[in-house]
Amino acid sequence: VSTQSTWGLRKDFDRRISGMEMGSKFAYISKRKMGIVSKARKEKPKREEEEGFDSCEEVMEDAMDDFMGPMRKPAPMMAMPESSAMMPTSMAHPGYAPPPSYAPPPSYVPKPHSKEEEKKKNRDEVDTNVVSIKLGTLEHVGQLATGEPFFCAQCSAVLSNHSKSVIIKDEATKKSIWTCEFCNFKNELLIEEEEIPKADTITYLIEKVAHPVSDVVVKEKEATEDDISIVFCIDVSGSMDAAKFSKDGKPMKYVKNKNYPTRLEGVKVAIDNQIEQLTKTNPRRKIGFVTFENKVTLIGDGTQPPIVFEGTKLDASFFTLLEEAVNFSGTHMGKSIAETSPLLMEKLKAIRTGGSTALGPGLIVALAMAAQGKPGSRVIICTDGLANKGSGSVEGMSEKAAYSVKEFYTQAAEYAKQHGVLISLVTLVESECRLDMLSPVANLTGGDILRVDPMNLSADFTSFLAEKVIATNVEVKIKIHKGLNFRNEPEKNLGSDKTTLTREAGNATRDSIVTFEYCMKKPHELALIPDIDWEKLEKLPFQSQISYKTLDGKKCLKVITQLQDITHEKEEAKKGVDAKVLGAHAAISAAQMAEKGDYKTCLLYTSDAADERSSVDLGGRRIIEKQK
Repeated sequence: VSTQSTWGLRKDFDRRISGMEMGSKFAYISKRKMGIVSKARKEKPKREEEEGFDSCEEVMEDAMDDFMGPMRKPAPMMAMPESSAMMPTSMAHPGYAPPPSYAPPPSYVPKPHSKEEEKKKNRDEVDTNVVSIKLGTLEHVGQLATGEPFFCAQCSAVLSNHSKSVIIKDEATKKSIWTCEFCNFKNELLIEEEEIPKADTITYLIEKVAHPVSDVVVKEKEATEDDISIVFCIDVSGSMDAAKFSKDGKPMKYVKNKNYPTRLEGVKVAIDNQIEQLTKTNPRRKIGFVTFENKVTLIGDGTQPPIVFEGTKLDASFFTLLEEAVNFSGTHMGKSIAETSPLLMEKLKAIRTGGSTALGPGLIVALAMAAQGKPGSRVIICTDGLANKGSGSVEGMSEKAAYSVKEFYTQAAEYAKQHGVLISLVTLVESECRLDMLSPVANLTGGDILRVDPMNLSADFTSFLAEKVIATNVEVKIKIHKGLNFRNEPEKNLGSDKTTLTREAGNATRDSIVTFEYCMKKPHELALIPDIDWEKLEKLPFQSQISYKTLDGKKCLKVITQLQDITHEKEEAKKGVDAKVLGAHAAISAAQMAEKGDYKTCLLYTSDAADERSSVDLGGRRIIEKQK
């Protein structure tokens, strides 16, 4: 499995300044749902008056029966005469399993699914209601706001250039009233007219600076792209000595037997190539090594004697380990690769394998080194096995231990995010690694998660080391219309009104993206929103509020607002589809499934994989590779 962090794919997607793209030109809103809601709204007052009840659900059920007809009833019910329909309502549910004494008429016994029908059943239908937010837009300040953002008092949407059409002047009070396009709440407008945004994308400075932000970003970018630190955190446990037959093996540095290269030799070759390349292209960068097995060895830039962490030190808490490791960061990561390249080559050659896998402590020591560098510094973990020694060990853990282990890695991710450090996890094929436990360190920091052949590591290292961090401490809040819901999002990420989604993005590169799906609320929920005429609604608003820090530490808020035309015809929505947006979303969703070990669903998520059972290659990134 080779996956990209859930924060987006790196390759082959346009980076438009707007920063927000839709899965289709149109938002698909079901005409059938609109009919049900319309009928229920008309019937509700009448039923309340005549029958003395106000259950929207009951009115909605009747409206659905009238609007959809017998299609809603299960086949056995349609086959039986009206007089026999006196069974309990629970029996009418499609998922109801009748007792042995009851059997539907033989003519309605379901037929077994054919192979093609089964395949179709297991596929997710293409949903065009997808939105993509390109975090690459953070690199450009764009239009700078003249004031502070004005938030809706009810739903916290930000006033935008699209709000002009819903701002009216109250002649009696002489006040300007903004009716929020997301929730219809009427806000008294407390800003001057010239402060109303004039573009879809606006940047607000949360902390004002004395000079133009654009100049700061350019100068800081020039100063930091070369000054970052890169720490290779290398697994040297006994399993890294495992060798794999290579029929066409070529003589390579560090490789003793060209036809049987070991995992560690493959990692050494890849790191050596990076040192050689970066010495030429980015000589001011700092590179260091941390190795882990039964003990953790801090080699750093190779200019100082190694520091060894072993014994009870490996069982210390996250903050205890971090505090001790930070004490050596100044002495062991102080020089650029231009000065240390020969020493690093010697240290790399001398690395040997040992015993267990103290991955957790190794990560903390490496993180302490990288955090002393400029924003955009990296930790690259290369491992082939489970963390089974010291803090963060996942081998044979109980349910209670699993919670503390997850907290350990989440603390590491939070610390890295605060210091602008990306953590990438490289695991080797034909080995076991608990991605579900380790993936937060990559996901929350904007890093990569790769599972590759050790002899093909060089290209992957080159690829993600070429990515440049453009913003740190990135948090994305997404606002949708109150008639919509987010799909497939955990409850913890949703606001109380369910129309605000919050995602922690950590560090953003030029190619980082965030995608999400939306759908209409259920008919009985829509019927309870009286201030919106769904049949006359022509456009839906979408807004992303991205808070972040520039590379020089300034806090900013970028607000992107767009309107999308509505269609009630599914075919029209499909004709206006943007394949890149849908492809990116599918690949990210597949990557999330793969990280959890759900490879079957990952394959079924795309039509090609469901048909061919081979591989999925979306957006230039290989998501699943079938083992021959």
